[in-house]
Amino acid sequence: MESTEIISKIQNAVKMLPPQKLEIVLDFLEDLKISDEAETKALLNEPGFLEKYRQAKDDIQSGNTVSWKDIRRDV
Repeated sequence: MESTEIISKIQNAVKMLPPQKLEIVLDFLEDLKISDEAETKALLNEPGFLEKYRQAKDDIQSGNTVSWKDIRRDV
């Protein structure tokens, strides 16, 4: 996929997000911008990372999550 096509898809997706999710996207993009290039490459080269990331996104969107209150430990 060409960079211009990717940018266009990102822009279209962003236009449809509510403010709370836009903040998350912004945080993620800022982290990517400032993160060490080696760290980014390591994640992207990790076997199954993108598949796991996409599955996690699907789980969140479908509500297949666990409340932090249900799994927290009193410390």
